[in-house]
Parts: sequence; C-alpha cells; structure tokens
Amino acid sequence: MAENDKRRLLLAAGGTGGHIWPALSFGSWIKERHPECEVGYICGSRPLELEIYRAAGVEPVVLPMEGSPLSGVGLRQRGRRLASLFSAYGAASGAVARFKPDAALLFGGYLSFPLIMACKRAGIRCAMHEQNARAGKVTWFAAKLGLDIYSGWKECLPLAPKDHLRTGVPVRDFELPSQREAWRKLALSDEMPEGPKVVVFSGSLGSQSIKESICEIAASGEFLGWNFILPAVAEKMERRGGNVWLLPKVWEASLLYAAADMLVLRAGGSTLTEAGVLGIPALIIPWKGAADNHQYHNALSFVSENAGLIWTGDEGMDILASSLLRLKAMGRKGKGRGLYGQGNIICENLWSAVWSH
Repeated sequence: MAENDKRRLLLAAGGTGGHIWPALSFGSWIKERHPECEVGYICGSRPLELEIYRAAGVEPVVLPMEGSPLSGVGLRQRGRRLASLFSAYGAASGAVARFKPDAALLFGGYLSFPLIMACKRAGIRCAMHEQNARAGKVTWFAAKLGLDIYSGWKECLPLAPKDHLRTGVPVRDFELPSQREAWRKLALSDEMPEGPKVVVFSGSLGSQSIKESICEIAASGEFLGWNFILPAVAEKMERRGGNVWLLPKVWEASLLYAAADMLVLRAGGSTLTEAGVLGIPALIIPWKGAADNHQYHNALSFVSENAGLIWTGDEGMDILASSLLRLKAMGRKGKGRGLYGQGNIICENLWSAVWSH
C-alpha cells in the first residue's frame, strides 16, 4: 500500500486506563502525523471506559461486554459474561463491516476476544499490543493464533523473544507548563511551597493502602518540608497536615507531571512509560493483585533502564522513607537514559510495525 493511500485503522482497548490510554495516545499521534489515516475506536461497556474515552474527546463503538469471560464471581455472573461474549462478537463483526478497516490493532482487555474472531472472519489483518512485561491471557491466545505481538518492554513473558517485537508503549504527547504554573492551575494553594513535590498515582481506582502510607510518611519529621499530591483519591480537594493534597480525578495529566519532582506509581505499563519519557524519577509500588504479577515484572523492566526504585509494601515504612530520599537524590531528568524523550519514536515504531505487511 502506498504511503499516501487512504487507510483505515481500527484501535480496540477496554477494561482499564492501562489499556485505553496507549490506544488513545497512538490514535492522537496518527491524527497529527498521518492525517491520511482514518482511525476508529472500540471499547467495552464499563462506565469507566467511556469516561476515559470521552475525556479524550473520542466516541468509541461500545461492545455489550463488561468483563472477561474467563472470570466472574459465581456461576451466574460467569454464565452472563460468557453469553455476552457472543453478543459482543456480533457487535464487533458489525463494527468491522461498517468501518472496513485495513488493519486492526488491539491493546488488550477482555473485548479483544470477540475482535480477534471478527477480524479473522472478515480477513482483516489483526495485531496485538501488550503493555506489560508479562503477557495477559488474551495476548497469549493471540500469539497462539499467529497474530503479531508488539510489546512495551524488553520482555513479554512467557513469550520467547522471537515471538514479539518491542515497540514501546505509546504515550500522550505532553506539553508541560512550568512547575509554578502547574501548581497555580491545580489550585493547590495561593503560593507554591518550598520543598520537594511528590505526585502519587495510585491506579485507576485509587489505592487506600498507598494513600495511608503516604499520609503517614508526610507526617514524619524528615518529610514535613515535602509536598505530596494524590489525585483520584477524593470527591473534592482536601488538604491534610499542611503538606498533603488529596484531589479528585485530574484529567489534565500534564499539570500533575509538571508539578512533580518525583513520582510514586503503580506499575501500569502506560504510566511507567510516561514517567520514563518525561525523565521523572519514580518509586514504583506494584499492585499485588495484578494478573500473573505483571506489575512487578513491569517495575523490574522499568528500573533496569530508567531512574526508579521498587517498594512492594512488605519492607516496611523505614524502607519507604529511605527510598523516597534516594529518589530525591536521582533528580528529575538527571539520568538522560532509558525512555527519556522517546515518545515520538515509540509511536513511529508502532506505526511502522502495523503497516509492515
């Protein structure tokens, strides 16, 4: 296909922001760099999914499917989810027939099952992007079917290196304001205080344990001069102890990244990549409930190439405190290695891979 030919690319992502934001980021990059390519989106029916898409100004096709057919509590829920798989397949087939894509790229989540089947039946080339260093069940299934697998990290366990191509995880293109301007726009206080600024991302649904640990640390002597900002953990802004700000969801992530001297993160592939591309040192707290412990594998991959440390929560508060002090010593953008500045290259890699056939 000639470079200037009109193309149609279908992007499918659902479940959590960890799957959806990379798809939206790649789609936004395509719109800017390759306007000759028309992009369509598909998601599942969980309310959070539509909330994320609409926050990005995108209206996706919604499949009638809100959970993995391989999971569920009790026979009734599992049966209902299995039945929804067939309905979703019909809806996916209809979406493929209407949009007529030249290719489809799936970013994971339970809705990938019916999309793979719909694309196979329609003869549409379909590939899978895996954001985690340990592949999910859908990616393993896709590999068994012979789909190309594009990975975010050096490893994509349990796949052999020859069975996946590392492209990186597509991330949003951030234009960061100054730290002082970000502080003003976040409306945290009239004047930006002195001392290190730590932004804490505790996952799509927020983490009570991370919130409690950070509030405890913030109240201890050596951290009283630090400032801790926790988005997506409160209904409205709440200030605690003078140096902790609990915020509702902040969709303009550029403000949070600009405000941060360092980050505390869960180990989702998208957020880790954003930290690496922006060169912000990160303390990573992998979520233990992640399937196949994939967040811990993501964290290991990240710290092998970027400025970061891992704290699992089992080591105790003394280690959390010492880790934050070590992180401060790393300095923002001080390493100049790993993913720093690679956002555009990641999208270029993925674009080339998608159209390489």
